[in-house]
Amino acid sequence: MITMAALIGKTTFPQMYLLVMLEMIFYTLDRLIITDTMKAVDAAGSMTIHMFGAYFGLTASFFFKPRRAILDEYEQG
Repeated sequence: MITMAALIGKTTFPQMYLLVMLEMIFYTLDRLIITDTMKAVDAAGSMTIHMFGAYFGLTASFFFKPRRAILDEYEQG
């Protein structure tokens, strides 16, 4: 839900579906790295899932820019 909130209005439904599938795979890998490799303890996993969702959403919002925003000739910056 954190990633979806960061991408509302930027993605279409098929893009969001693909993103959810990728997010599940990467979250599983992230969880395995944190708990098995690093031996970090996260009670109930709330910190792990919120940090992953926030950073995954920020990264995805960087790649899903609306084409109108990229091609806007009046936008400076």
